[in-house]
Amino acid sequence: MDKLHTATISSVAHGGYGVCRIAGQVCFVAYGIPGDVVRVRVVKETKGVLWGAIDELIERSPDRIEPPCPKFGAGGGCGGCMWVHFAYPTQAQWKRRIVHDCLERIAKLDVAVGWEENAELRLGWRTRAEFHAAEGRLGFYALGSHEIVDIEQCPLCHANLNCALNRLRALPVKDSVEVVVNPEGPEVMIAAKHPHRSLREVFEWVNALDDERPHQFLFDGVPIVNGAFSQSSLLLNRLLVGIVNRTVGGAKSVLDLYCGNGNLSLQLPAEVRVLGVDHNRRAVRAASEIGRGTYQAGDESDFRRALKERWDAVILDPPRTGAKNIIAALADTPCTSIVYVSCDPATLARDLRGLVDLGWGLVEAVAVDLFPNTAHVETVSRLERG
Repeated sequence: MDKLHTATISSVAHGGYGVCRIAGQVCFVAYGIPGDVVRVRVVKETKGVLWGAIDELIERSPDRIEPPCPKFGAGGGCGGCMWVHFAYPTQAQWKRRIVHDCLERIAKLDVAVGWEENAELRLGWRTRAEFHAAEGRLGFYALGSHEIVDIEQCPLCHANLNCALNRLRALPVKDSVEVVVNPEGPEVMIAAKHPHRSLREVFEWVNALDDERPHQFLFDGVPIVNGAFSQSSLLLNRLLVGIVNRTVGGAKSVLDLYCGNGNLSLQLPAEVRVLGVDHNRRAVRAASEIGRGTYQAGDESDFRRALKERWDAVILDPPRTGAKNIIAALADTPCTSIVYVSCDPATLARDLRGLVDLGWGLVEAVAVDLFPNTAHVETVSRLERG
């Protein structure tokens, strides 16, 4: 395993690792980007695939730029992002290609993948982050480990989030805390498993994860609930919501599954009849209190029951693991169209394959850059029966 190999990074894979070949075997290399010539140290092998670390950068890719962060990169660096050294527009082209390749390889679908981004928000976009603390360090985990990299600020974080991080650094924080900030207002929310008393003394809105009535604030008419899921960027979320609204089109009735706080349906036109269902009781209650649409807590059995009704469109935004447990019911729904929002191209492709096998056709797929300078990408897909 200690032997060094010289290789050229030819592509990047789902997950963000550079790809090369060593003695005929595929090797995934952390922080490698296409065009790099590197000396690689193989660190492990799993199922015939090698995993490597860059020991020496022999020749830089023309798309490799200087990262705007001193904590970035190999050698125990911060794992909060993997591609801040990867120049646009090539980074965008590879994200789009990763979505296409997953759809082609897993779902057996050859579809032209669209692209949407906000080029003005490639830095400073993050409004939600989980920071980890131990032994006087506060920051993000190093790539592939639970070793905490101490950071004072992150170039991907909004200024309000970096400000909250600096305030946290002065406190005896233990374990992990999730911070959500309003990028256009003063609100700062802290959620922790066991909030330290000093958190409540410094921050006005602090909740334990199991608090029945957590703090919340409104952003674009949607309740952002402390401790419940919201997109990593409330600013870039506007891009996603706009695409979903366009994709739903003129639907007069919408079923919103995995609806959370109503992010994708509360901003639909007022005349649209909406039913939202989600596991998270607190997020659903907050959405319901807005007074537009019906939002209720439920599990997959409730999802299947709702899918038996007739809807013009079904929206679903499942967790990273996808919607495998409801694919049969989703395929059998009498609705006109399905809009599937996913943060994981691989599980999306798996679920789309199931829907296509059961009579649906993929009409449109759009890759959305909700996580600039990271290897993550959001995808919005529209399906129609037949």
